[in-house]
Amino acid sequence: MANEGKATLLFVDDEERITMLLNMMFRSDYYVLVANSGMQAIDLLSRHHVDVLISDQRMPGITGVELLRYAREAWPSVIRLLLTGYSDLSAIVGSVNEGEVFRFLNKPWDNDEMRQTIADAVHAARASRSGGKVEAAPAPAPQAPGAQDAPQVLLAVENPVELDAMRAVLAGRHNTLASSNLTQALAALETHDVGVIVTDVRLGNANMTEFLRAVKQNYPVITTVMLTSSADAAQVIELINRAQIFRFATKPMRRTVFQLAVQGAMKEHLRLKANPYLTARHQVERARGNEDASPLAQAVARSLSRLKALFGLGRT
Repeated sequence: MANEGKATLLFVDDEERITMLLNMMFRSDYYVLVANSGMQAIDLLSRHHVDVLISDQRMPGITGVELLRYAREAWPSVIRLLLTGYSDLSAIVGSVNEGEVFRFLNKPWDNDEMRQTIADAVHAARASRSGGKVEAAPAPAPQAPGAQDAPQVLLAVENPVELDAMRAVLAGRHNTLASSNLTQALAALETHDVGVIVTDVRLGNANMTEFLRAVKQNYPVITTVMLTSSADAAQVIELINRAQIFRFATKPMRRTVFQLAVQGAMKEHLRLKANPYLTARHQVERARGNEDASPLAQAVARSLSRLKALFGLGRT
């Protein structure tokens, strides 16, 4: 059956009543496919060009995170969303680190919010294909200490013991900058070629969600590794929906896991610089009220103006 130019959505949920409802909600605007298991979804993905995959997390057999991870590896152009009705932090973090989820949708959902989120996902899917063949970025090679010709890792961490440990782990692999407060972080963005930001949920008295959202809104090629020891699933969901966190690294830090998270984030940064149209896949949620005009958002925009001018990349 031809989709007549409509974007294709694939909804996956083991409850048939849910997929029937979603089909009714979206079939007038999109070509809708539904599956009631992960294996059915994989079969449909192999036979159809899917723009957006929306999967429930808790399903028998293949979980939502496992399905998103498989889809990322087999069909990387598909935009992936996780639909979840419970607070399982490990699943949520896994969907980010393994499935590179674009957004989270809660059950029960708000119809208007879901329609807007899926419209954003469809836009991201199509915009990120507009450049044609994607050039893969080279894996970041270890950098000689002091080398200045590679993007740097900004460690925005208040705790000096944790900061020293991170710098030691990354030594010889990445050039690092250190900031223990928001003022220092803004100054680093203004004066250095930052490719990756590593930070806590809070930096001093500042909630970093607004800061990181402004960074992605103004210069989306920068990627973020968020450090977390929190069991607050709602906070993690907000960080990915509103600030497009690329990876989470749990505390206390595990050396190899942290290295891989930063390496993956730097590789994605280089890929985005090589293929700017892919930044559509890192689109943050729409602003709430006058959020983009807040003093912090304006300060971030000013600090990033040098990098935007240098590379010719701005808002998507």
